[in-house]
Amino acid sequence: MMTGYRLDAIGSALGGARNDVPGHVRDIGKTVSRDLRALLPLLLGLFLHRRQSFRCWLITSENRYAEARAVGAAAQAGVGKAYPGNTMRRFAMFPVTLTLASAMVLALSTSPAHAARSLPEFPFPDYTAVDYTQIPIQETGVVDVVADGDTIRFIENGATEYVTVRLLGINTPEVRGFYSRNREADMCGAVAATDLLASLLPPGWPVQLRSLNAGSVGFDGRLQRYAFAWNPATGAYDIDVQAALASAGLAMWFTVADEAALSYPYAVLTSQAQLERRGIWDPQFCGPVEQPEASLSVIAHWNAGGNDNANPNGEYAIVRNTGGSPVDLSGWLLRDSSLSSWFTFPDGSVLVPDDYRVVHAGPGVPGQPNPRDLYMGSPSALLANTSGDRFTGDGVYLLDRSTAIRSWFEWPCVLDCTDPAQGALTITDVNPIATAKRPARAANQEYIVIENRGATEINLDGYYLKYRGASYPFLVDSRIAPGRKLTVFIGRGQPTRRTQYWGREGPLLRNKSGTVDLLSERNVPIASKTW
Repeated sequence: MMTGYRLDAIGSALGGARNDVPGHVRDIGKTVSRDLRALLPLLLGLFLHRRQSFRCWLITSENRYAEARAVGAAAQAGVGKAYPGNTMRRFAMFPVTLTLASAMVLALSTSPAHAARSLPEFPFPDYTAVDYTQIPIQETGVVDVVADGDTIRFIENGATEYVTVRLLGINTPEVRGFYSRNREADMCGAVAATDLLASLLPPGWPVQLRSLNAGSVGFDGRLQRYAFAWNPATGAYDIDVQAALASAGLAMWFTVADEAALSYPYAVLTSQAQLERRGIWDPQFCGPVEQPEASLSVIAHWNAGGNDNANPNGEYAIVRNTGGSPVDLSGWLLRDSSLSSWFTFPDGSVLVPDDYRVVHAGPGVPGQPNPRDLYMGSPSALLANTSGDRFTGDGVYLLDRSTAIRSWFEWPCVLDCTDPAQGALTITDVNPIATAKRPARAANQEYIVIENRGATEINLDGYYLKYRGASYPFLVDSRIAPGRKLTVFIGRGQPTRRTQYWGREGPLLRNKSGTVDLLSERNVPIASKTW
């Protein structure tokens, strides 16, 4: 049964449903309950503030607002002096009245709570159809304080001390001085995300925490949980705060492999925000940007093959100037969706049109072995791979010096999954037969031929071949002209414009039958050949 989240109130305020969004994605989730439709307890009016970006308010009718505050006050009274004073900022919640015409309005809620089903063995059989009630309740209590857009202090019912909880499934921009190793100032969107979460989870508000594993912890031992706020309209903990942040465009989606139950719907909501340039996905969300004419692309190769940790430099991102004028990347940031390792471009990183840099995850000497090579310096792999049995992936994000996001690349694709190479690139021939006795020679008797049948040259950055569990990313900046072919031999050799080598020591392809796929790095199918 499809469950999760429905964007019921976007309507004309956001221009209606997108025609290119598949119906099963537009309707992801159950219908919001009749009470929610009548009372609209979770209309988030998202509008540009004069200096900041968004100010996000929780809107209810006057009576429902009073009721909600009474519930929060009762919960606050229940903890009394349980939590100590702290130096974190507290964020007030204000009742305001906005019309749909004066703000972009988003209404999000999970379906009404019902009796939890027995939890299927993880991973779920269908990651697109996970009901949040299938995720075990771990704690119920109240909010002490919101620390930032994805972190709260929480007091469990009956407890006298708070614990710090990191929300699962999303990652919001960092506020200064709180779990931020990389910035001394609020990042673009950090205050807006914190304000939105604080409006959903004010101090004393009842909240329920869910996770697949009770012992799930992350950075600094913080509990990892999905948080569901109390909804006085339904009398249930069914307000998904993670979904609200993702849909508002104030969060990147962030997967934890063992807690990926709701990764898919959050990825859908994030992609919708990106397509409509909401929140941090609008480069000018936090004000005018430097080098506004800059046009840049980011493409990641996230699967180093085999044990990624043994070859972190097999993971890399290609940043290319796709515009018509030079772009200075000095001081710009390249990051994934986590906080584990960020890369700052060195002084003098000027890209002329069509120039690029290759930023590898691991250690190395800049400019070696290729002049455009740079290194993040991580001793292990950074970029999360996709999985067949659960929805996992990652993203790479290019931020300017003000931390505005200027370009990004995420995988796997969930919306707008067309690709310019579809219908142009094709696999015309596969030879799986190897007769040589020496493995190295036999490997180069096997080959795969790709042809460009389109009208324009195609750069193969961001594409790879896949055969069973093995993959081959094309060499950086490889290009196929219209009507031309490229042959990939399975063994080792010296590449040319027309030939590349997979790098295997022996044969790979099965003689009798098999399938080779050509995919984009967003896991979009481009071509396939079966024999």
